[in-house]
Amino acid sequence: MDAGNVPAQPPLILVVDDERRNRAVLRGHLSGAGYRVIEAGSGEEAIEMVTSNAPELVLLDVMMPDANGFDLCRRIKGMPFETLLPVVLVTSLDGQSDKYAGFENGADEYLVKPVDRRQLLLRVRGLLRLREQDKLIRQQVENLRRLQAAKDDLVSLLVHDMRSPLAGQISLLQIIEEEHRGPEHEALRKDVGQALIAAQRLADALEEALRVRLLEEERLPIQREEIELADLLRQAVETVEGVARRRGVQISMAVEGDRVVSADPRLLRRSLENLLSNGLKYTPSGGDVAVRARNKGGDLEIEVADRGPGVPDELKEVMFEKFGSLEARKGKARRGIGLGLYLVKLVASEHGGAVEVHDRPGGGAVFALRLPREVQ
Repeated sequence: MDAGNVPAQPPLILVVDDERRNRAVLRGHLSGAGYRVIEAGSGEEAIEMVTSNAPELVLLDVMMPDANGFDLCRRIKGMPFETLLPVVLVTSLDGQSDKYAGFENGADEYLVKPVDRRQLLLRVRGLLRLREQDKLIRQQVENLRRLQAAKDDLVSLLVHDMRSPLAGQISLLQIIEEEHRGPEHEALRKDVGQALIAAQRLADALEEALRVRLLEEERLPIQREEIELADLLRQAVETVEGVARRRGVQISMAVEGDRVVSADPRLLRRSLENLLSNGLKYTPSGGDVAVRARNKGGDLEIEVADRGPGVPDELKEVMFEKFGSLEARKGKARRGIGLGLYLVKLVASEHGGAVEVHDRPGGGAVFALRLPREVQ
């Protein structure tokens, strides 16, 4: 017979009871229903059988001379199984407090002796079905984890392989722009300038993906330095001023409290640039984006307020998730949320802080980045 066509064996059930007669009754019920059965007459033997035979369900007596069934249930449930191992307590103790104790110690079901055969088999069948569902879910989660890892590896490979030729392309475009300064080349310089903008955007996207991956793998450690808040805001705003002018959007800046903060300047500036770019993307012409930094005793809060359509309440919790644009599109309100806001979240977390979004009075959204003086 082909090994791939070998029928699966019936589920294996471990019966634990110090009374041989009780074990025989349960064995009869289970074997008659087609299950395989193994037995243990003591607590230590039960632990050994669970370890060596990998049963798919355990029927466990509570009152045994060498072991308390509640404690034994807790021990079994604490073992590192790859999937759910259901434990059914089978006992003559029928008090409500005993049932509470059983469930508190991890039991999945509680049956009182003498056990009704039909009830036993229905409970066993239901728990075995639950075990199979648990196994399927774990396998699906593992498959998703492997798929995510493969996708991340592919992103890293693409970023690595594209950075060098893209840098060369940007350099060549800059040379062409420098060599054609005359008025007769105005149209060419305009085209080259647009090509440079597009190439730089692609370079920025690649750097964003790289930073995200390094932060996820904890390979981009936070390097705190003393930062002048006014300089930080000015440098971040300078990177988006061209976009703001083209869109007809005003950017305002304000610093409150202490003007020096301890943080990673590169990552914090990039986070602020991402928040500004996000705000400009959704603010209509004639609107404004306000940036405000507060530093009180070393605890920093930076807010970027836009005049876009706002963020629906159901999306506020997922705005900063990886590839959050998938959820955002369902709301049909904001688009394009991908790695940029996710990077902001990672940077905040690495600093021991957090990021959130709330409504702006008069319309729009406020993205708030909060960093404590020290990691909690």
